[in-house]
Amino acid sequence: MLIASYEHWEAEQRQIIEQENPLLECRRCDGEGEIIEDCPCCGHEKEEECPTCEGAGQIRYEDAPIGLQREQIEPWMYFDQVIADLKKWCAYTREDFLKLAGGFVNEFRNQHGRV
Repeated sequence: MLIASYEHWEAEQRQIIEQENPLLECRRCDGEGEIIEDCPCCGHEKEEECPTCEGAGQIRYEDAPIGLQREQIEPWMYFDQVIADLKKWCAYTREDFLKLAGGFVNEFRNQHGRV
């Protein structure tokens, strides 16, 4: 079985997500649409509309801050997808999963650290 490199997988995932431009939960307000801050003058809490998502609680991928965009595609996602595919492949071909996955896991850890 041939396994796509992380770089190839990442490029493909970025292309898919950029085309779909999904709604993401706004990290600044945790999807609430409002942020609560302490007033620097009196210490009371004040609620205001989240300036990042303009009160919607969600933001489109293309409008999201770079950090939030990067979080949509992480090495652990690649790892999980490859392991799931290897399980299916081994169930279909009756190959030894641990033997097949062991090499991938070792290589992944060398490149990306612990999973």
